[in-house]
Order: sequence, then structure tokens, then C-alpha cells
Amino acid sequence: MEKVIVFGCGRYYQSKKAELESRYDVAGFLDNAIKPGEVRKFEGKDVVSPENLSFFDENMSIILMSAAFFEMRMQLKRLDVDAQRIKTAVLLKPYYDEIEKMLSESVESIEAAEDGIVVRDKAGVNVFATQDDWKAYLRTLFVRKYEYIELIAKMPERPVSKRFALERGTAIDRVYIESFLKANQDKIQGTVMEIADSRYTEMFGSNVEQSLVLHLNGWGKGVLKGSLETGEGLIPDSVDCLICTQTIQFIYDIHEVARNIHKLLKPGGTALVTAHCLGQISLYDYHNWGEYWRFTDQSMYSLFEECFAKDHIAVQSWGNVKTAIAYQYGLCAEDLKEEDFAYQDEQFPVIVTVSVTK
Repeated sequence: MEKVIVFGCGRYYQSKKAELESRYDVAGFLDNAIKPGEVRKFEGKDVVSPENLSFFDENMSIILMSAAFFEMRMQLKRLDVDAQRIKTAVLLKPYYDEIEKMLSESVESIEAAEDGIVVRDKAGVNVFATQDDWKAYLRTLFVRKYEYIELIAKMPERPVSKRFALERGTAIDRVYIESFLKANQDKIQGTVMEIADSRYTEMFGSNVEQSLVLHLNGWGKGVLKGSLETGEGLIPDSVDCLICTQTIQFIYDIHEVARNIHKLLKPGGTALVTAHCLGQISLYDYHNWGEYWRFTDQSMYSLFEECFAKDHIAVQSWGNVKTAIAYQYGLCAEDLKEEDFAYQDEQFPVIVTVSVTK
């Protein structure tokens, strides 16, 4: 089995590691995170800076293990590395991203050359000496396959709705919110408190002994005036379940919010919380009390980890690029198909949810 040096030992390498090791004997690694002159260990093998490539046998091939392989090739060119030693992993399965899937369908080989990168496709041989030329080639391939690229490019700058499409139908984030609450409806029982109204308590609650509504200004009959930020109006250890949907992004001191939610819940009580990640600014809320935050699954988890035990925190992101674009553009849920909401892509969350138990 041929001995090789792997340039890059991050997520890209990990995604192709099994296939790589079935073909080659990895002798060591190059990585730009290593300082020149330094030697570290990774998976029991030496890792050095590309500037210290001479640490390894000069006859061994170098496999570029990164989506940024073109930049790696040019870096090795500046270090006077013979192009014949360099191999790419672009066509090595599993394909890392949409670009590699596209290339696997369009090209026969991608090789290093003295002038840059040589690509053989059905039309012939292409040599790319600069990254700009390479990107232009990729744009051509993508536009040829994905008609929606030109469609999106022609879309107007203004959305269909600036009110989450509520004037026409159901807001897209509500599909995810209701899926989350339905999945946790067994927790919506006993004394249940909800923010602003009791819509979801009535929709998903069972064995609800007392339904409470909390509002900053106390608007509405039977509504409690209180604040998750200051703790005003909150009785400690009084609630079995708190439903807090799309609220915490409007509160500046979110750390106090987490502490007050913990304080409010009875032992064993659960808070069901949702917040925006990729979403419009709510102009109504923005002008009434402000809109300050967007959350990822990591920030949501870290926030509640300050008050709740790690094994009592369950975070999930909801959404994908299609629903995120539709939401930003002001489409309503009825404009899409039910199956459009089924796929959850952690890179494009419309909302983030958390279930925390005291």
C-alpha cells in the first residue's frame, strides 16, 4: 500500500478517513495550525507545518484533504513542491459537499499541475492557474444544473410580507413551534403558564389544573403582570410547565431570564422555550420593547446550562435552507408543501427550541 502524507486533519479528513485508509498508508500529516519547527502527534502520527515538509520522505505523495484544496495546491507551489507529488481527494467518496457531488457528475479527474489545477471533463482538458478562474468554472457547472440560481438572482429586494405572512396564512416558524410543542405535550399539564395568551396550553395541554398567562404589561382579563427579566410577578416553585414561544429574543438580559425560569418552575417542572435563529425582525415587538438576540443550538444550550443540569436540557434546531428563504421572503406555510418541513438542516435553523427540566 502506498505511503502518503495527508495535508489537513480536520472535518474534511475525518469524513473521508475510512476510504482514504483503505487505499493508502498514512505516514503523517501536514497542517497549517502547526507552527514551523513544531512537531505534534495526531492519531499516533507526526504532524508538522507544510514549511517542514522535508520532515517526511521526499518521494511520498501528498494528498490534499480539504475543501480548500486549490489554496493548498498554490501554497505547496510557493514551497516549490513538485506537482507530481500532489493528489486531490475531491473525487474520493463520500463527497464532502454539493461542489464535490457536482464535480463527481461532471469531471473525470482533477490533478495538480505546475500551472495550478488540471481538470478533465467531457468537453476536454481545462487548466486553472488562479482561484478566480476555478470559481468561474464552478459557477458555470452550477448554473447549468440548478435553474433556481438564476431565479433567485432575479428575485426582488422586498419580501412578499413583512408580517411573517400572517395576513395570508400561517407563519412558517409556527409549523416548527407546534411540532416541538406536540412532541412535548406530555409535559404540558398541572399548573401551566404561557406568555401573552393561552393558545398553546389549550391546543396541547392535558390534565391542566390551572392555566396562567404572563404579560409584561398585564394586558387582558385574568392576565398576570410580570417580567421574566426582572422576576416581577413570578412566584417561586409555582409552575409545572412554562410555554415561552418566540419571546426571549425580545429581552435584553437573557441570563436573568434563564435564572427566573428556573426559579419559577416547581421541582420536576419543565419550560418549553423557542426563539428565532434565521428570521425577520418583528417590527411590532422591536418598537414596543426591542428585539436583541438570535440563537443557535449552542447558545441556547449554554444559556440554560447556567441554571439547569446538563442532562435536563434538550436543544433542537428546526428548519432548512428552503424554509429559511421562504420565511425571510414572507411566504406562509400554506405556500409550501408539508414535506418541505420534514428535513432539519443544522446549518439553516429557522428557530431553536429547548426543553429544560428543574
